[in-house]
Amino acid sequence: MYDVIIVGGGVVGAAVAYELSHYRLRVALVEKEEELSFGVSKANSGIIHPGTQNPPNSLKGRLCIQGNQLVREMAEPLQLDFAEVGELIVAFDEEEISQLWHLKDEAEACGASGLEIVSKEWLRDNEPNLNRDACAALLAPTAGIISPYRFVYALSGEARLNDVEIHTSAEVLSISSGAGTRSKNGRGYVLSTTAGEFATRYLINCAGLYADMIAGMVGVHEFSI
Repeated sequence: MYDVIIVGGGVVGAAVAYELSHYRLRVALVEKEEELSFGVSKANSGIIHPGTQNPPNSLKGRLCIQGNQLVREMAEPLQLDFAEVGELIVAFDEEEISQLWHLKDEAEACGASGLEIVSKEWLRDNEPNLNRDACAALLAPTAGIISPYRFVYALSGEARLNDVEIHTSAEVLSISSGAGTRSKNGRGYVLSTTAGEFATRYLINCAGLYADMIAGMVGVHEFSI
């Protein structure tokens, strides 16, 4: 009997496993592929976004800002290959420049810092390989890059050292409510997988593009991917 089972071994599942590994819980992560990070995460662009291009006061915008800060805090203890490289959103005419000011205002409303509208001259000096027709840009200096694959393994490796069990080649085939798996706010679950059965009090769905299928197995059909 596990306290928590995480379905999905991408960056979200690995991050949840890393966080839960700091508590006195019996935790397992199950992943259908042969290795972690073999789904969406391995093909991710690896950009740590600065918080631009999100609606003001949106959940996505707030989490983007928080995530940017968290990666910095985790970079040294987890030996991440994070590099702050900055980001430019480029304008080619006056109408697009006005859009840059709009993006800047929205990002600052979400909490983004250090944003600046830079001139054509700045672009010539600092990014000489840009299209020569670029006339301005929104500079977001806190943007960074990271290897998504290494990030997943840094998180999951630390979780494993803290006794989180990781099961690969364990595709979830069905989920049922389990007798004897009573939790504080409802019944627990039994997961039937290609690697056997797992019983848990709580289930966390981090299955990426298959999250709707996992949700459907427990009777949640309100969304589809």
